[in-house]
Amino acid sequence: MIHVGVGHSHDLSTANAAEHATRLAMGNAGIAKADIAIVFATINYQMEYEQLYQAVHANANCEELVGCTGMSVLTSAGEFEEEPTLAVMVLRSEQLSAVSFTAQGTASEVGERIQESIQTELRDGSLLVIFPDIRAVNPTELVAHIGSDGAALPVVGAAVSGDATSAQMYHWQGTQATEGGVTGLLLTGDFSTEIGVAQGCQPIGKPREVTKADGRVIFELDGEPALENFKGALQLLTQDDIRRSGGTVFVGIAMDDTNRNPTRGDFLIRNLVGINEQHAAIAISEEVKAGQLVQFHLRNPLAAAEEIQVIIAQLAEKKREQPPAFGLYFNCLGRGTGLYGTANHDISVIQEKFPGLPVIGFFGNSEFAPIGGRNFAHAYTGVFVLCTAN
Repeated sequence: MIHVGVGHSHDLSTANAAEHATRLAMGNAGIAKADIAIVFATINYQMEYEQLYQAVHANANCEELVGCTGMSVLTSAGEFEEEPTLAVMVLRSEQLSAVSFTAQGTASEVGERIQESIQTELRDGSLLVIFPDIRAVNPTELVAHIGSDGAALPVVGAAVSGDATSAQMYHWQGTQATEGGVTGLLLTGDFSTEIGVAQGCQPIGKPREVTKADGRVIFELDGEPALENFKGALQLLTQDDIRRSGGTVFVGIAMDDTNRNPTRGDFLIRNLVGINEQHAAIAISEEVKAGQLVQFHLRNPLAAAEEIQVIIAQLAEKKREQPPAFGLYFNCLGRGTGLYGTANHDISVIQEKFPGLPVIGFFGNSEFAPIGGRNFAHAYTGVFVLCTAN
C-alpha cells in the first residue's frame, strides 16, 4: 500500500505555511512519518527556505525533501494562480522508494550526474521526475543526455518557474535551495505508471505520410509538395479558428511508427519554423524521416478543453479496475486561466474522473513526458502522471 496525502497553505509566513500544509498532508495520508515530501511553492516562500525545510522536516519526520518554485502551484484542492501558496505531498510505502538528486553543469554534465545518482537504484518500471532550470540547461539536450527511451525509463516533470517580474526561481533537495542545474527524484518499487499528455491542439485535415525529408525540412507529404499540403490545410480553417489560435499553426509528428491511425495524445507537437517557396518545403523544430505520419494542428482554448477531457477519460478507463494512489500534474504557464478564461479548469476535470485522488504539481516553463515510447521536452502542455500500487 502507498500512503499519500496533500496539503496547502496561503499563509504569508513561510514557517506557518509549511507547518500547516505538511500537517494537513500527514493527516490526509494517515501517517506519523513520511519517507519523502514533495514541495512546490510560489517564489515568496523561497526567501526563507531554511524555515520551509525545518517545518516540513519537523512535521513529516523525513529527511528527503524535493521540489521547486512555481509561478503558480496546484493540488487536488485547486490551481492557485497569482496567490502565495505552499503545497506539500507526503508519501510512505514499503513498496515504493524515492531517491532524490541534484546536479549542476551543462546538459551533458547534468545528464551524466543524474545517471550516476540513480544507476544503483534503477529498476524496471521506475519513474524519473525532474525539475530543471532551463535558463542554465537546454531542456531538449537534457532529455537526450538523460535518455530518450521512455519505455525503459519515462521522464516526467516541468522546468522551474518563479516571479514574472524578477528572474528568481529555485529548486531544492533536502536542506539546499539552488538555481541552475536540475533537481529531481527517481521513484522505484512495486508500482505502475500511466502518463497522459495534453497539448491543447486541434488537428487540421488528416494525417499525411512524410515521403521526402532532410533533417527538419519536409519536402513532400503523400508524394506531393509539403507547402501545397500546408496551404490546403489552411483552407480548411475558418476565420474564427484562426482568431482563437492566434494564427499559429503547428505540426504534430506521430511518434509510434506502428500506429497508422494516430489520434490526440499520439502526436509530438512542434513549431512550424519556416517556409521555402522555391522548394515548396516547410521546416519544423524537430527532425523527421520518410515514413512518419504528420498532421497540422491549431492550439486554442476549445481544443485544449476538449483534449484534456479526452486524455483524462482515457486514463480513468484504464484505471477503472485498479485506482491510482496519487497523481502529479505539470501544467504549462501558458495554460490555466490565461488559456481557458476560467480558473481550476484542468484540476476540475481530473477530480471529476478521479475523485479524492491526492494530486500535486505546478505551472512550469517547459514540460517533460514520453510520447510514443520516447521522452521529450514539451511546451504549452499538461502532463498528468498516475502512480498505482501493484
